[in-house]
Amino acid sequence: MKIITIEEEAWKQLNNRINAIADYLKRQEENSYDDLWLNNHEICQYLHISEKTLWRMRTKGEIAYSKLYGQYFYTIGAIKDMLNANAVQTSDEYVKELMARGKSYIEKGRKLNTGKQ
Repeated sequence: MKIITIEEEAWKQLNNRINAIADYLKRQEENSYDDLWLNNHEICQYLHISEKTLWRMRTKGEIAYSKLYGQYFYTIGAIKDMLNANAVQTSDEYVKELMARGKSYIEKGRKLNTGKQ
């Protein structure tokens, strides 16, 4: 193991640069895509729905949008809000039962290929 020594001022400068990089990375992680605007086609691909379904959602007021020169735009945040508003809440018992059924299905119904003959 080698020991490297540097001057105190050089160490402080290096440490400040490392902290600045760490702060920058933290700020990048905090940025969300909620304000990103998408058009009809992109939303339909994102949600795996048809343009007709998207039109129905828009006319029923289920999804927030903006219209500019005949084109409709939506934010990722509006999509998340719509999905969260329509989320179905289930009981813990139902989730446990569902997990047990899935485990049973995997154990009984599937033959996993382990690579051994």
